[in-house]
Amino acid sequence: MNDIDDRRAKLSDEKRALLAKRLKGLTAAAEKSAHEPVQEAEPAPAIDLTAALAPGDVPSLGRELWEAMVEAGNQEARRRSTAPDLTADAVQEKSVDEQSAAFLSTAFRQLGVFQYAHDARTVAGVIAECGVLPKYDKVLRRWMEALVDEGLLERREDEAYVAVEPVPTPALDALMTAEQREYYSKNLAAVLTGEIHPLEFYLPGGSSASVESSYRETPIFRYCNGISAAVLETQARGLPTGARLRLLEVGAGTGGTTASLLPLLPPERSVFLFTDVSKFFTDLGRKKFQELAFVHYKELDIENDPVPQGFPAESCDWIVAAHVLHATRNIEETLRHILRLLAPGGVLLLLEETRFQRKYNFSMGFLPGFDHFEDYDRRPLHPLLSSAKWREALLTAGFVDFATFTEPGSAADVLGVDVMLARAAGGF
Repeated sequence: MNDIDDRRAKLSDEKRALLAKRLKGLTAAAEKSAHEPVQEAEPAPAIDLTAALAPGDVPSLGRELWEAMVEAGNQEARRRSTAPDLTADAVQEKSVDEQSAAFLSTAFRQLGVFQYAHDARTVAGVIAECGVLPKYDKVLRRWMEALVDEGLLERREDEAYVAVEPVPTPALDALMTAEQREYYSKNLAAVLTGEIHPLEFYLPGGSSASVESSYRETPIFRYCNGISAAVLETQARGLPTGARLRLLEVGAGTGGTTASLLPLLPPERSVFLFTDVSKFFTDLGRKKFQELAFVHYKELDIENDPVPQGFPAESCDWIVAAHVLHATRNIEETLRHILRLLAPGGVLLLLEETRFQRKYNFSMGFLPGFDHFEDYDRRPLHPLLSSAKWREALLTAGFVDFATFTEPGSAADVLGVDVMLARAAGGF
């Protein structure tokens, strides 16, 4: 058995499913739960969502409380934006982008393309001539566009890309160690042709420790979760006597963001729906948060109308979506489904990657869900939207208020992640 076969053998089906979801951008704070073998869950008790989400005495989000939530988020963003580890990551981003271009270039060399000046290639041509899997057509286009940005390729009107000079250039070659050059040239090309699974590339030896650690410890995720907690804490403090708060998390995954929010809620006056498209993750959430009686679990595909899936319309005061909505096929359609769930004046808390970083070419950019998008007029090359584009999409869909917390030019802005709030009509 060669080293690639050995790595493949070490990846269990559960780990593949779990890590595929994490690499889409979800945080993973539950290291212990993720490492333990997931036992076959006992049948979950049936949830009467109509009763659990009954209107009753629910909070009225007045203008004053909305403004207090926005101010709390702004204050926390300012406090966290100067954290030394966050600013250090931002400083490194330019060199990370440059080295990423080197890795892409050496993969093209392995494929035998763009190896002389004026070598012209189309995406379809590279797929056909080099044995690249057709599902990676968007991946290939992103790689070529990255080299256009570097001035190494030129894009023609006939959709061909033309080499200005052979790639990688000596300058790019110098950015890689011999070990990196060998690893990225061989393995990136092998992922494109289907010789190895993307997770084998991310997880040499089958170990998930480095991925789990990065999603737990990465400064930018601490920044996002801290802002989210500050905003929700303000809402919880403003909860009128006798009122209760109904929250639903879309695509909750391993519960990283969930874990930062649940301690802020008054258990006796809250109901929290932990949802995901996959039963694997709702079972994982049930295992992790089983001591919290106010948390319930149910599968939800937010790409489809939630009401036929058993979720009452206008039944949620808050919806949380952390690093997940970009993975849907049509943003406008997805936002309509979220509005269908929100009560008048309800809040959407949105955590999203807002800039495509070149390092995504070696991580979540390979995964099928990342390139699930079909609204090419809004997202022509990759599924990520800037904060300004999210504002436009949210207001177009029918939200009436919008706030964003990452300051232009800040470390978080350089790293391309933001926390946003949007409010449904009504309630004031």
